[in-house]
Amino acid sequence: MANLSKTKALFAFTSPRTIEKIIPEIKILTENFEGQKWSGNDQVQIDFFQTLFDSKYYEGDSFPANPALAARDRITRAPKALGFVDLKPTVELTEAGKLLLTEKRLDETFTRQLLKFQLPSPYHTKSRTVDFSVKPYLELLRLVKVLGSISKTEIALFFSQLTNYNDFETVVSKIKDFQKNSKLYKGSRKMYVAECFENEIIEIFHQEVQDKKLKTRESSDTSLQKFIKTKRANMKDYADAFVRYIRATELVTFQKRTFRLIISPQKTEEVNYILKEVDRKPSVFKNTSEFKNYLFNPFSIKLLSDNRKLLIKQIESLGLSEFDKTISIEGLKDILDRLRISVKSKNIEEKKKELKDYKELPDILEVFEQIKKKEVPDAPLFLEWNVWRALVMLNYAKRVDGNFIMDIDGMPLNYAPGQKPDIESEYTDFGIITEVTMSGGNTQYKMESESVPRHFGKAKELLKKEMYCLFVAPKISEGTLAHYFNLNRFNTKLYGGKTKIIPLSIDQFIEFIKSGIENKFNNPEKLKNWLEKQWLNNQEMEDENVWSANIDSSILKWAS
Repeated sequence: MANLSKTKALFAFTSPRTIEKIIPEIKILTENFEGQKWSGNDQVQIDFFQTLFDSKYYEGDSFPANPALAARDRITRAPKALGFVDLKPTVELTEAGKLLLTEKRLDETFTRQLLKFQLPSPYHTKSRTVDFSVKPYLELLRLVKVLGSISKTEIALFFSQLTNYNDFETVVSKIKDFQKNSKLYKGSRKMYVAECFENEIIEIFHQEVQDKKLKTRESSDTSLQKFIKTKRANMKDYADAFVRYIRATELVTFQKRTFRLIISPQKTEEVNYILKEVDRKPSVFKNTSEFKNYLFNPFSIKLLSDNRKLLIKQIESLGLSEFDKTISIEGLKDILDRLRISVKSKNIEEKKKELKDYKELPDILEVFEQIKKKEVPDAPLFLEWNVWRALVMLNYAKRVDGNFIMDIDGMPLNYAPGQKPDIESEYTDFGIITEVTMSGGNTQYKMESESVPRHFGKAKELLKKEMYCLFVAPKISEGTLAHYFNLNRFNTKLYGGKTKIIPLSIDQFIEFIKSGIENKFNNPEKLKNWLEKQWLNNQEMEDENVWSANIDSSILKWAS
């Protein structure tokens, strides 16, 4: 049971990083350890982490020094708090968890369970210092609706202070003042935001500052400067986590160009229904058993899609008039799902058409700059999306498919699954997979040295054409460059022979795209010849640095 006594602001679930990762992890937990005691049982926790580590779902290759702690970090936060697993008296998959594992209408399941998360609750005891009374995800949805849009910085600075729903208007006023004052501020935007963080942190933690209780778990440094820096980082991490989780409901999307969080135009009615029907006041429970009955029941929160009349109206609003209105609610939801998939596909195809006339080039270049500065909500995801947009713009492929997931509005929602390349391009007689990462240094090598060639080999086997791979990162690390240089020179059966991986920094990729557009690229054979030439050079050149320099010097001429 978590204690709110030392908590002065809202917190979000930072583990797992994306809510969808709960699915394989609770599957492994309940399939292997159901019926076993979890709390206080270090051995079960260690065994669970080992099983997860050995599975295809674990990302990374380093085993933690304290696997029991790592296991608790993954399971006792979001999976438990959102009601997908019960850990007392023993490990058990709940009804909400069973529905989650069907992976049907995930957005709906995530919406119901996130809306139930409240402070305080039997899982989070009352604070002696802060009057918590809030359903954070419900109020975040309301805040987006009332303001029209909200940035991650505004979530970190001000939404984090909404510990009681009665303070909603105060938070709205603070955000509006922040927006107004930013236009009057004489210094840089960065300085303004830093000053606001300092002021808000000192206000939130005034007692700690006054009593000079400034030690944090992360450091032995007890200076006010270090305290503010640590709290600011935590608030930003929580804001990032709030955005990631609420995006999984698909009720919100990102505003084009500003990347502020907005209500999805396709989901306005559903959001209005939730804000009207779901009680803002946290429920009071006689005991933990009553709370669990509410939390574990996947249908204890009603959504618009549970209302037959409104569901039929939604189906009709998407252009379908002839259908059996007497079938079950679940049957009607299936019809609505199919219509939404169709709308999403049309939106993506429309986006592809828009990209091919080059009008979006300035925006693509601007987004790359924002990605490099990490001024977008989720830099790795937006890098996948923006590289895909650039490759679509280059044109003349039979297809360019991003394996990342987009929402109904055509904005990036989630990463490409681990077993697939980020982007696949197919031409008449060759194919390209494109892998992207925001990682650098030794981390880049660890994360990408095995998965990229594996995806290359699998794509080559499936497509049965000559295959190339573009690897794009902010900067190509020395280890990654050396690894691909050597891998390209040796036959590896697992990867379908010699790999043909061409590493490019983001800046090089930008020049590559600009060169294609400026030279009015319209002949895929030129692209194939350039890729093949880089690989042939790889076979002959004395080392990876000479090869990399040669790639760099050839980029401006490849499409001429």
